[in-house]
Amino acid sequence: MMTDRMQEVEVSQPGPTFPREIVDGVHWLGGCLVPEVGGHKFHNHISAYLIKGDEKTLFFDTGHPAHWQAVERDLDVALGGRPLDYIVPSHSEMPHSGNLPRLLDKYPTSLVHGEVRDYHLYYPGCEDRLVPGRPGDELDLGGRRFRLLSAIIADLPSTLWGYDTGANVLFVSDGYAYSHEHEADQCALAAEELPSLPTPEQTRIINEKALYWTRFRDMAPYFDRFAALREELGAEVIAPAHGSVITDPEAALPLLESGYRS
Repeated sequence: MMTDRMQEVEVSQPGPTFPREIVDGVHWLGGCLVPEVGGHKFHNHISAYLIKGDEKTLFFDTGHPAHWQAVERDLDVALGGRPLDYIVPSHSEMPHSGNLPRLLDKYPTSLVHGEVRDYHLYYPGCEDRLVPGRPGDELDLGGRRFRLLSAIIADLPSTLWGYDTGANVLFVSDGYAYSHEHEADQCALAAEELPSLPTPEQTRIINEKALYWTRFRDMAPYFDRFAALREELGAEVIAPAHGSVITDPEAALPLLESGYRS
């Protein structure tokens, strides 16, 4: 299934760029780091997402500080002159909250929602703009709501996921992460638009480095919980922090899950 906003892209032509409106009101921002492991270079997304309601806007995760200039530029474009009202970092790791001080300086009326119990230690001086939240809480954006969720596949115990009720997008942070082997102009392609779907090996590479605990757990119960969550919410699009946006979960998720299992 391709969304209305995501038309098929001929990979021989220049691909789409950030910011990209992946579905109505949800914009994909960020970029790729290109680390080298064992003499082999691969792409690793560091993504963030802007959700625009009729009345409020929300930024889920912040992008990596290495991408700040691009994030700032693309956020201005995607906002189209509107203020940024809410910032929801999934957790306090650098790729997910590292641009928070710059965002707070740039958007002086914005508030930080979520699991923020230790953010005053990382970012002293912003205490009056931290609003504690927990799974189940919702932020009304006008015409759509953003719901905080417990992370099923988590980097830190405090990691949160999110869900946009307006376009049925599930934001999974470090969940369903995978590396990429593609050209530089393909970073803003959905998983289904790339020359090939993600492979189990691409999932294994990033998870053995970042989510090492998955090597010591039977992942089947996690996948069962995720499937139940998708069904409960009616989620149609999966938006990870470290991997292309997934617009056809039935095609891509089994491949990614096989990488966890291996």
